[in-house]
Amino acid sequence: MALNFDAALNNARSVLRGEASGSVKFLAAGLLMLVVWVGVSVVHDWTAQGVNTLASQEGRYRTLLILADEYKALDPQKKNSNANRNVDVASVFAQVSERMELGSRVNRITPDGRNQSVEINRLYAEEFTDLQKQLASRGVRFIAAEIRALPAGSERLFTVSAIIGPIN
Repeated sequence: MALNFDAALNNARSVLRGEASGSVKFLAAGLLMLVVWVGVSVVHDWTAQGVNTLASQEGRYRTLLILADEYKALDPQKKNSNANRNVDVASVFAQVSERMELGSRVNRITPDGRNQSVEINRLYAEEFTDLQKQLASRGVRFIAAEIRALPAGSERLFTVSAIIGPIN
């Protein structure tokens, strides 16, 4: 049984021309199978690409969570420093000076960016240290200060010109 190439080619031509019986149905079925195969292949590629993209995004999200946890663990003081950055320096100073009954001895309090410039007259040494401690406990510190000591009998009174701001 030898394969006759010419005979096979002639049979294929007659099927393609529709001359053989059932050839139209055969061609239609073949074309339909080809369309279905191409459609399945395209849909499979789309889903594979979607799955790969989703896996990549999940990996990036997990990496981001790990980095965020590591960043939080770097400095436990970060939470406190963030709270101190939001301190309203003017209101804290007003509360402390009212609590210490400084009243008319506070000559000046003016804004200086996010800091405050203050001037307080006739402070005793104990009052000055108490003022510093109370401000620090509320998240405010002395950034710069000029302190003048004036004699008042056997003691000294201080005049303080300072810039106060949040603890960083």
